[in-house]
Amino acid sequence: MAFLAGAALPARWAHRSDFVILEASFGRGQRFLSTWAAWLADPTRCQRLVYIALDAQPPLKAALSDAPDTQSLAKRLAQNWPVLTPGMHTLVFDEGPARQVTLLLGVGEIADLVPQLVARVDAFLLEGAAPAPLAPNGDEGWLSRLARLAAPRCTAVARSNAVNVLEGLRQSGFKAEPPHEPSPQTDPLNFLFKPHHTPPPLPGGLWPTHIEPAQRHALVIGAGLAGCAAAWALARQGWRITLIDTHAAPAKGASGNPAGLFHSIVHGEDGLHARAHRAAALRTATVVAPMLAEGQFAGACQGLLRLDNLTVAAEARALLHRLGLPPEHLEWLEQAQARAKANIPVPSGGWLFHQGGWLDPAGYAQALLADAKNHAEVVFLPGQGVHQLHRTTQAGQATWQAKDAQNQVIAQAPVVIMAGAGGTSALIQALPGVAPLPLSSLRGQISSLPVHEGISAPHLPVAGAGYALPAHEGRLLFGATSDVDDLDPHVREADHAHNLDQAFQLGCLPQASMANALPSDLQGRVGWRASTPDRLPYVGALPLADAPPPVVGQRAPRMDQPRLIPRLRDEHGGVYVITGFGSRGITWAALAGELLASWVTGSPCPIEAPLRDALDPARIVTRAKAKAQPTSG
Repeated sequence: MAFLAGAALPARWAHRSDFVILEASFGRGQRFLSTWAAWLADPTRCQRLVYIALDAQPPLKAALSDAPDTQSLAKRLAQNWPVLTPGMHTLVFDEGPARQVTLLLGVGEIADLVPQLVARVDAFLLEGAAPAPLAPNGDEGWLSRLARLAAPRCTAVARSNAVNVLEGLRQSGFKAEPPHEPSPQTDPLNFLFKPHHTPPPLPGGLWPTHIEPAQRHALVIGAGLAGCAAAWALARQGWRITLIDTHAAPAKGASGNPAGLFHSIVHGEDGLHARAHRAAALRTATVVAPMLAEGQFAGACQGLLRLDNLTVAAEARALLHRLGLPPEHLEWLEQAQARAKANIPVPSGGWLFHQGGWLDPAGYAQALLADAKNHAEVVFLPGQGVHQLHRTTQAGQATWQAKDAQNQVIAQAPVVIMAGAGGTSALIQALPGVAPLPLSSLRGQISSLPVHEGISAPHLPVAGAGYALPAHEGRLLFGATSDVDDLDPHVREADHAHNLDQAFQLGCLPQASMANALPSDLQGRVGWRASTPDRLPYVGALPLADAPPPVVGQRAPRMDQPRLIPRLRDEHGGVYVITGFGSRGITWAALAGELLASWVTGSPCPIEAPLRDALDPARIVTRAKAKAQPTSG
């Protein structure tokens, strides 16, 4: 394990709360497994170890390392090995109070992935990674980009015979450490990060957490799926949580529907929407699968069929090949195959998303909170409406207070997470200088019928013109309507008729005429969901509308990228938002919660930087600034 010694491990992670390693070539995983084993064997280990590993072609499950000294760990790794779609994948092991190992596996070319990482790395393991050829301008490709990721006193381990490694690391501010004794040319070389200049963190970048561990406490306003996921992800990083909601129990709003679905999407361009939804659905499947296996709540993660009557088999196969999506994630089914899979007479073929399914959202929210309590203190304050936020300073520590309608303090903490769908906009508008975040309220009504002769429940969720779920508690659940800014709380017959017609088109009902004479045993529920203009959630620190005036003689700060936009936060705390899930709350919850935790704690981001920017609420500011720019010509 020369690479560990070269990184001065395990000594450097001793008694730390977090330590981050980046390996530039995963190979068969032996270096990760050896590091994991060393972490387990060290009584002074850090509380949370994050191991980022990049590889253009990670091994299949069967090809993972089987070295004798790490066989038991290799078996656990294989059991949790992800479907190898392009992008980042999160695998978590050895969870418990004050302990956790996270593998962030990046699938893609290293030259593409390194610029897209958002992390503060304590040690680089560069053995086995081939750097790019030296550019004509002397730029050593991705190696010269490591300074952006390097934490103070960061180390790097490389091979002395790697082409251009010395120059690339020099460009990144690393200096070779003299060997303790003469060694062969093939032995590792060790480097230490000694930059000439360290720029301050960008307003929308990762910030180091200077809040003392005892003060790491967050108020989460809203106990739906978004709030419970935020509490879950922060608690797993050791933060105390106070969860506030107007209802008597969590998940009583839109998250209180009896069931809902989750799945990825596919698009010819594979743009930000498709990639973000795929990352979210894959993470949801990973998180909920063991919960469902333990029977913590109702549901199944056995696939979802998305009907598509505009695509033919040849086009589907060509698209899958071009996007590089494996059949373990996505398959095209012809109509006969789709009918056999769903066990209902669907009107067309479609896409089978293997990491899709359905579940009870309230049960999921409760399970997330139960898991959060295994890691940190979580206090739920029911029946409390937050009407304003007030910032105060006590004993030199900035604190945010959540106040009720009578101006009484409900709770206070250095960090506030706004996770409520309905009241978020009003709270944001009351904060001076904060950019308004547009949110629409979507009214949705679902319908359900008891399953009996003539009514068919699919074997897996089917979506198309509406959706239908497998039978739950003897009923077929289907829907749903979507009406903007409609505040009617009553279950409406017209909406039932709409849902019945869609269920008929999917092949669940025997006749369309049921919509004309509503069955007496028809039931429904109404809820409201928050939606953003671009149908992607807001996850991140609240952006300010304008940058402070520039210093005399200096240029005005740029505001053309989300990470450059100033925020309502500093190194001691701030205000964050996680909302706007729309009709995809189950799909978004886990990944959005972990992304939010990355914003708050400074831990490595679970997704690539372009996807992080696409979910950053500051995108609203950059787009507004771009529209306000006068056009040339």
